[in-house]
Amino acid sequence: MSEGLRVLLTGGGGFLGGALLREIARPESGIDFVRVLDLDTSAVAASENVEAVEGDVRDDALVRESCRGVDVVVHAASQVDWGQTTPAHLEEVNVGGTETVIRACRETGVRGLVYTSTMDVVCGARPVVDADETLPFPDRFTNDYARTKALAEERVLAANDGALATCALRPCGMFGERDPYHIANVLKVVKENGLPFRPGSGRARFQHVYVGNVAWAHLLAARAILDPPRGVAGEAFFVTDDSPAVNFFEFLEPILEAVGHPLPPRSRRVPYPVMWTLGAASEAAAFLCRPFLKMQPTITRSSVRFVCHTHSFDGRKLRERLGYTPPFSEKEALDRTIAWWVRQEA
Repeated sequence: MSEGLRVLLTGGGGFLGGALLREIARPESGIDFVRVLDLDTSAVAASENVEAVEGDVRDDALVRESCRGVDVVVHAASQVDWGQTTPAHLEEVNVGGTETVIRACRETGVRGLVYTSTMDVVCGARPVVDADETLPFPDRFTNDYARTKALAEERVLAANDGALATCALRPCGMFGERDPYHIANVLKVVKENGLPFRPGSGRARFQHVYVGNVAWAHLLAARAILDPPRGVAGEAFFVTDDSPAVNFFEFLEPILEAVGHPLPPRSRRVPYPVMWTLGAASEAAAFLCRPFLKMQPTITRSSVRFVCHTHSFDGRKLRERLGYTPPFSEKEALDRTIAWWVRQEA
């Protein structure tokens, strides 16, 4: 296991990036220095061991310069989107930006690259039940975000060789402090439009994982990637924790109740086919308005599929290969999340 690493963290100003910086500050992280590259580094507290660089991962010269003098790159920067960003832009950032990072690693002698992928890369039209890493990519992805993340993961794993060791981590549905996706989106719908019903039958399960545990998994990967006997290089890993795979809305229920915006009763539900039709109509309205108004669809076919179909995963490979044990229990993760969101809504 490598000690005293120097790391470049792309996307360090984001949801996962912030959690990574918190975990890096722990004495047992094994990281001596981290350089953060992000479009917005205003939330990054620079110090003797933390350097902030503002810029785009598509900028070859900037990424190459940012890679100089580091041992490992943790590439967490990406464009996260489920229907509003154009496919071309997703390709440029998620695929093109990753190719830029790979080139820069080779040109500057970086020895390890840890890529933040996503569970979405194996999600298609069918439910995913207790899947492990042997599950192939679907023939048709749920959206362009999933497709471009899969393409980027392929590029990263194909780049693994004797000079550059690479791996990919696939977090499940991340939640926690500053969650801009699951918690924020559901809370926005409940607050602005109300949520008179729960989508689907309620039987579908969804795998959530606390962002602090995902961050710790990244640090373990950064330390293990340069140790060939560990069997990490060239591999993909799902990241789970002790949060159970339960219905999407049942999982979020205590968080939303704590901030004073409870969900409708569990008995009040709308079937999946009806939700799918509403999602299609919402997307169509956003598309028709696009020349005049940037409108975010309230629901999409992709989001309906995710919450109405089971998406659960087997995280044993990460635990066995990296010795990963989630540092935050299910209760602590939920308590920390609720406390943060209560403060935001006060």
